[in-house]
Amino acid sequence: MIKNYFKIALRSLKKNKAYGIINVLGLTLSIASGILLFTFINFHLDFDSFHTDSDRIYRIVTEQKRDVISYQSSVPPALGVVLREDFDFDESIVRTVKFGDAQITYADNKKIMEDAGIYYAESDFFNIFNFPFLEGSLTQEFEEPNKAFLTESVAKKYFGEASAAIGQTLKIDNTDLVTVIAILKDIPENTFLKNDIFVSYASLKKDENWYVAADSWGGISSSLQCFAKLKPGVNPEQIEEAMAPFPAKYRPESSNIHTYQMQPINDWHFNANYNGPMPKRTLWVLGIIGLFLLVSACLNFINLATAQVMNRLKEVGVRKSLGSRKSQLFGQFLTETAIIALSATVIALGLAVLMLPQLNQLFDTSIGTAQMLNAKLIAFVFLVFTLASLVSGTYPGILLSKFEPVTALKGKLNNVNVAGLNLRKTLIVTQFMISQVLIIGMLVIVKQMRFNQQKDLGFNKEALVILPIPNGQEAADKRAFKERLLNQSSILNSTICFTAPASNSNWGTSVKFKGKDEQEDFRMNVKAGDEDYLKTFGLELVAGRNLRRSDTLNEILVNQTFLKKMNFASPDEAIGKYMEVAGEEAIPIVGVIKDFHDQSMHSDISAVGIGSHQDVLFSYAVKLNPANMSDGLKAIETVWNSAYPDNVFTYEFLDENIKEFYETEQRLLSLIQLFTGIAIFIGAMGLFGLVSFMVERKTKEIGVRKVLGGSVANILWIFGKEFTILIGLSFVIAAPLAWYLSKAWLQDFTFRVPIGAELFIAALVLTVLIATVSVSFKVIRAALVNPVVSLKTE
Repeated sequence: MIKNYFKIALRSLKKNKAYGIINVLGLTLSIASGILLFTFINFHLDFDSFHTDSDRIYRIVTEQKRDVISYQSSVPPALGVVLREDFDFDESIVRTVKFGDAQITYADNKKIMEDAGIYYAESDFFNIFNFPFLEGSLTQEFEEPNKAFLTESVAKKYFGEASAAIGQTLKIDNTDLVTVIAILKDIPENTFLKNDIFVSYASLKKDENWYVAADSWGGISSSLQCFAKLKPGVNPEQIEEAMAPFPAKYRPESSNIHTYQMQPINDWHFNANYNGPMPKRTLWVLGIIGLFLLVSACLNFINLATAQVMNRLKEVGVRKSLGSRKSQLFGQFLTETAIIALSATVIALGLAVLMLPQLNQLFDTSIGTAQMLNAKLIAFVFLVFTLASLVSGTYPGILLSKFEPVTALKGKLNNVNVAGLNLRKTLIVTQFMISQVLIIGMLVIVKQMRFNQQKDLGFNKEALVILPIPNGQEAADKRAFKERLLNQSSILNSTICFTAPASNSNWGTSVKFKGKDEQEDFRMNVKAGDEDYLKTFGLELVAGRNLRRSDTLNEILVNQTFLKKMNFASPDEAIGKYMEVAGEEAIPIVGVIKDFHDQSMHSDISAVGIGSHQDVLFSYAVKLNPANMSDGLKAIETVWNSAYPDNVFTYEFLDENIKEFYETEQRLLSLIQLFTGIAIFIGAMGLFGLVSFMVERKTKEIGVRKVLGGSVANILWIFGKEFTILIGLSFVIAAPLAWYLSKAWLQDFTFRVPIGAELFIAALVLTVLIATVSVSFKVIRAALVNPVVSLKTE
C-alpha cells in the first residue's frame, strides 16, 4: 500500500509541477534558514561546555555602586591571593592578564603583530580549563618567569612544525624574551579564550608588578580576571559571603560600594553586564524568527494544497466509489506532503552547507561542516521534516478525504463545508502578521543603526588614525615623533593620548575635592592627552582655558556632565577648584569642555576629565587631510619606519573602531534583513495560493460580470477589498506586538530613536504592495479570459 501511495503521489506532483515547485521552494528556504539558525544558536549555547566539571568553574566579578551601578569582569589582583591563602573553598584559584596587539619577533628576526595579544596565566589555569597539550606538559617550570606555551597553529606559523617550536625564543614587544616549553592543541572556537600565546604569570613581575603583588587592592584593571574551581559541594554563596568584608578591610579609603560575586561559566558568554558578546535575548530573537519562517512555510503549504481541492474532487469521488476509506485517502495525501517535505529538507540541508561560509564570515566564526553536521542537527532536521509533513499535510488530507462521493464526482463545492476558506484566510492573516512584525523590527533596527552612525558625537571621528606607541618611549621621544608627523603637509594635527574620546578602553577613577574628607559618589572617566587633544579631536571648550604643555598631571579639564554631578551652577564655579585624581593631589580644574559621547549609545555620557599623564599615554592620534588620506598614511609610515625600525607599522581608523561598538547589532540586522525577505516571499506565495483558490471558485462569476460590462479594475477590486480587510487585520495584530518587541530591544540603548508611526505606515504600505502584486497577477489573468470560456467552466 505504501508503494502505491508513493506512485500516486509522484503522479499527482508530476501533473501539478507548479504546485510542487512552489511548495518545495518555500519549505527549502524556511528549512535552510532554520538549519543555519540552529547551527548558530547551538554553537553559542555550547560555549565552554567541554570543560571538565564546568558546573564548578566560576569567574569572580565586581559590582560597583556609585551614583549608578557598574559591572566589571575583574577584581583587584590581591583578591585571588587572599582567597587562595586564607580560605579553603576551592580546588584552584588563578589570575590571568591579557594584553592585546603584541608584536612578536621570532626565528630569524621575523616580526608579526598578534591581534589576540598575550595571555599571562598562573599554572593552575590549565588544571581548571580543558586545554590539552600536544607537545610537552604542565610542569613547575611554567611557574618561572619568561616561559611560554603556544597553540599548534601559531607554532606551525612561526616554525613550520609544532614540535620545532619547543625550546625556541620569542621576543614580545621588543623587550621580553620568553622560551617555548610546550605546545597546546588548538583552542576550540566556542570558548571564552581567544589567544594562542600563553606566558607564565611570574613574567609580569619585572615590568607590571602591580598585577603580581599581594597588596594590590587599589584599583581594578579590565585586563585581569580571576577564576575559581570550587570543591565538590561548595556553594558559591559561601565564597560571596566570605568576600563581603573585603572592601572595608582592604579598601577602607574607597567610598564606593564594592561587591564581589561568583559568575558561573555558563553565564560568561551571554551576560552583557560583564562584556558577554552574545546576549541570550539575541538567540531567542533568532530562534523565534526561524520558527516564524517554518510556520509561515507550512501555512503556505496548506494554502496551496487546499487551493488544489477543486482539481482533485473527482479523483476523490472515484476512489471513494471504489471503496477507499478516509484513512487511505488521508494516508495518500500525507505521503504527497512527506515527499515534498523530504525533497525540501534534503535540498535545504545542502543549501545550508553551501551557505555556512557566509554565516561564518558574517559572524566572524569558523564553524566547520563536520561541526555543523552533528547529532543535534540531524535530530533537529528529522524533527523539522516530521513536523512539516504532519502540520502541512494533516488539514488538506482531512479536508479532501471527508467529501461525499456524489458531491465530489460532481466537482461542486457549493454543498461542501467551506470552513477551509475561513481557515485559510486566518492563515494568510497569520503569515502577513509575521511579515509585518519582521518588517517593523527591521526598520527599527535600521533607524537605530543610522542614528548611531549619524549622531553628532561631540568630537571629530573622520580621517583620524590611531597608532600604538611602542613600549619604552620617554616623553621626549613621543614629542619628537609627534613633531615629525606635524611637519608632513598631508597631516593636519596630532596628539599623544591614552585613547580616543570614545573608546572601549576606559580609565575610571574616584574623585575627591580638596578640603573634603570623602570621595564623590561618582566615577570619573579619565581621558589622558596632551595640549593638542582638544584640537585634534575637535572638542569644544566652553569655559576656562586649554591644558598647557606638561609631562605630568598638574591640571585637568572636565565636561559638563561633571558639573551636573557636582551641582555646580555654572562652569566658572568649577574653574579653580582643586581635587585629587589618580593618586595625584591638588589638581586644579582649568577648563570645561562640551559633553561628548565617551562610550557607545548603549551608555550614558560619563563625567570626564582630561589631563596630561605620561604613564598612560599609549597612542598617537593623527588627523589626516581628508582630501589626501592615502598620502597621509604613506607619510605616517615613512616617519614610523624611520623612528621605529624594529616595530611593525599598524594603525586603525577611529570611525571603524566606533562602528565596532555596534558589531552585534549590525550582524543581527543583516540576518533579519535576509529572513524578512524570505518571510515576505513565502507570504506572497501563500497569498497567491489563496487567490488561486478564490479565482477557481469564482470563474463563472467573473464571466458573468464581464458579460454585464464589468471592467478588469472592477473585478480586481472584488478580490482586492477582501484582501485589504485581511491585511488590515494582520496589521492590527502585528503593530502592538512589533511595538512591544522593538521597545524591549531599544532598552539596551541609553540614546535611542523613537518608534514613530512612519515605521508602521511603511510596513503597511510594503505589505499592501506585496499583496497587490500577488493578487493582481492571478486575477488580471482570469479577468482577461474570454467570458464564453469562463461560463463553460465546470
